[in-house]
Amino acid sequence: MSDPSYRALINLRQLEVLRAVMRYRTTIGAAEELGMSQPAVSNAIKLAEAKMGFPLFDRVSNRLVPTEDARLLMADAESLFLVHEAVQRKAWDLRSGRTGVLRIYATAELSQFLIPGVLALFMAEHPDVQVTVDTVRMDALLEGVESGSADIGVAMKPPVRPSLTRDVLIEAEIMCISPPGDPLASSPVLTPFDLRERRIIGPSPGSPLGAMIAHAFERSSDHYHPDIEVRFANVIGPLVEQGLGIGFVDEMTARYRSNSGFTTHRFRPRVPIPVCGLLLRDKPPQRLAQAFMTHARQYMQQQIATREKPED
Repeated sequence: MSDPSYRALINLRQLEVLRAVMRYRTTIGAAEELGMSQPAVSNAIKLAEAKMGFPLFDRVSNRLVPTEDARLLMADAESLFLVHEAVQRKAWDLRSGRTGVLRIYATAELSQFLIPGVLALFMAEHPDVQVTVDTVRMDALLEGVESGSADIGVAMKPPVRPSLTRDVLIEAEIMCISPPGDPLASSPVLTPFDLRERRIIGPSPGSPLGAMIAHAFERSSDHYHPDIEVRFANVIGPLVEQGLGIGFVDEMTARYRSNSGFTTHRFRPRVPIPVCGLLLRDKPPQRLAQAFMTHARQYMQQQIATREKPED
């Protein structure tokens, strides 16, 4: 085992002082660089020389000239400063949220139509962050955030969980999409009455979104019963494009699917859908998760701002 007695001869702060004095040849210049007082720099030199038992500087014409011993010492110390500067940069990056790991769980529709746009904004400010995006079902998303497997979950109208906080990013709505050349293509708004005798493609009435659509039909004294039940809304678009019926989808799927071959319609009565970010309630929010939420809210507001004002 090595003798520990030499370890206390000089510390990193004293080496920083010696390095600065060697660079400026005066205690005043070193003090300005290090943000210290001139007497504190002088005392640090005297203490280091006293502990090591040999002089580090020769005083020549009011200048401090490093001795050969000091040069040898600082030559070996340079690698320490490089490591220290790297650690300082890493600490600053962590503090500012520029580096780290962010794990995101999202449902299928949001993974396809929301996450890419938000990540483009997020990664522009956090280029060194490692991001993991998992597309999961709602139950797996909730369990993932609760267990800590995900730092943040993004979902439409997630069920309430006491262990999770729900931050509403935007209130979207249910919309209809019709096949190319459909007789309803010219109608900007569709109602349950318009959809009578038409094949309907949409979520099951037993699902959260399907139940909301069913309630809207009931308000119009009608009944929602999809002929083709689909779990994920991003599958409905291709089915509609094949002329299989009128589809019920969330607003992100309706508005932001590129090169779509369907026509988009508002649906009335209006069915609002809160798009939420989910975080663990009893854990302080991770800085990166907070930054992602901010970008998600800005992105959604910019996208939704172009739509017409919702009608009741």
